[in-house]
Amino acid sequence: MEQDPMQIPICQSCGMPMEVAEDFGTDLDGRKNKEYCQYCWQNGEFTAKMELPEFIETQVKIATEKLGMLEDEARLVAETTLPELKRWQKQ
Repeated sequence: MEQDPMQIPICQSCGMPMEVAEDFGTDLDGRKNKEYCQYCWQNGEFTAKMELPEFIETQVKIATEKLGMLEDEARLVAETTLPELKRWQKQ
């Protein structure tokens, strides 16, 4: 049975859809974290210790180099999406 796309959680740091158990990050006790992906959250802490502007630049680079997005498109997505996520609301 396919999961409803509206029910797929997204990482509250980078926006990545988390569809399978391996996508989820881990808390300090080893349990899966329901809010953050494996790339952003490991052993109960963020893997990237940076502020939002630097994180946006990192995400633009990943989107262009690994996902093949155009830089302008990647930047627009990052600049409009990331500030709305839980991690960046605290800054």
